[in-house]
Amino acid sequence: MENRRTTTNLQTIVLFALLTVLLLTGCDSGSQIRQSVSRAVSVNCDAAEILSEYDSHGGFHGDGTSFYALQYSDHTARDEIAQSGQWKPLPLTDNLSAAVYGDDSHAPLIIKDNDWNHPLVPPISHGYYCFIDRHSESDDPKSDAALFSRASFNFTLAIYDEDADVLYFSRVDS
Repeated sequence: MENRRTTTNLQTIVLFALLTVLLLTGCDSGSQIRQSVSRAVSVNCDAAEILSEYDSHGGFHGDGTSFYALQYSDHTARDEIAQSGQWKPLPLTDNLSAAVYGDDSHAPLIIKDNDWNHPLVPPISHGYYCFIDRHSESDDPKSDAALFSRASFNFTLAIYDEDADVLYFSRVDS
């Protein structure tokens, strides 16, 4: 009888420990996403709620797309973004619009599971964007002029929807 009670107690402790680890891991993931986005585009994301997340990076070369939609509740991001020298007011440039939504010559790049018919970023009328060209051949990380002239893509693009108070963040590596 004592062995059975000890075994049950041990199982309870192990189950509790596993649940605690899972809970902490889940919390840590959201915190890491917010910190990563904050560092990349110089906007405080601590108070933002993560609406969606997608990351296909992996494999030998680390190619893939990371995408996060972060919802703010008080437009604090708007003021920070508007005062930043890193962000520009919409509309997107032709190259960035093609990267996000596609055009006659290019399929969209910010997509999930190769679904070119459904870009991850919805159409946005009012807001700001931040582009960083991380390609090794880039002469100017703020310029998207050479975006489609290379065989691969390595860039970060964040778009802030002022009306919805949502920041869409993407990192594309190929």
